[in-house]
Amino acid sequence: MRRVIALALFAVLALGALLAWRFGWMAEARLALIEAQRAFQVPLAAGVRALKAQQPGAVAGLIWLGFLYGVLHAAGPGHGKVVLGGWALTARARIVKIAAITLAASLAQSAVAIILVLGGAGLFGLGRTELTALAEGPVLQAGEWALVALGGFLVARGLWHLIRRDRAAPGNDHVHGHQGHDHDHHDACGCGHVHAPAPEAAARASLPEAALLIAGVALRPCTGAVFVMLLTVLIGAPMAGVAAVLAMGLGTALITLAVALVGAKFGQHLLSDAGGLRLRRIADLAQILIGFVIVVLYL
Repeated sequence: MRRVIALALFAVLALGALLAWRFGWMAEARLALIEAQRAFQVPLAAGVRALKAQQPGAVAGLIWLGFLYGVLHAAGPGHGKVVLGGWALTARARIVKIAAITLAASLAQSAVAIILVLGGAGLFGLGRTELTALAEGPVLQAGEWALVALGGFLVARGLWHLIRRDRAAPGNDHVHGHQGHDHDHHDACGCGHVHAPAPEAAARASLPEAALLIAGVALRPCTGAVFVMLLTVLIGAPMAGVAAVLAMGLGTALITLAVALVGAKFGQHLLSDAGGLRLRRIADLAQILIGFVIVVLYL
């Protein structure tokens, strides 16, 4: 019961924080972060100019600026923090796997910016305006559709597990056999009755959802990364730009990984197999709710 109350309290606090971040007193902080991100493009441009002038330590300086920009940019709105945190809450995957998927998503986001600029500028001669429009248009829309697909996947899986748990609950004929004592399934508590599917049947971070999650984050390239890549390509130093943009991805991963790990640890504590059938049903409902919120946010 305490876990149920804690889960409900967490949901209320998370919703309250989201509303405050979007519409309440924290909205000013959000706008301040956005302005800080825009202002940070000035030192980034200065770093590129130092690189063009071949100043000592210019490459290392640009890489460091890229990392700091990634941290600052990830602290603001976007970058899939809500998606990653909500997904990690109900993924019931190992911490290492969640960390790997989160890191892969951030680095893939950097890779998309690199490919976009090297391909667009190098092969088609696109400028900053065209590349930014491409990043914020078709590429962004593809990422949003991937996240919508992920949300639908979570909703479908949550519903499926709810159905399975109901069928496996005590008193169901197909679980207990024709005579009520034919137990071929997992006996979770040793009492001779099946209370839920085996832990192995619980929600896991499957390959399809990992791919959708990575694609949804990756196909939302950072405009700052596009900016740095384009400038470094124009001055003939694309590899320095690649290093700086990858550093941005690591800076972004630092924040998104923290959010994902908090969600994962909280979910593992509350939604462990020891929580019983009722709590695991709540976990399924939470997964459905998170999937629905993702669909609403990005549809």
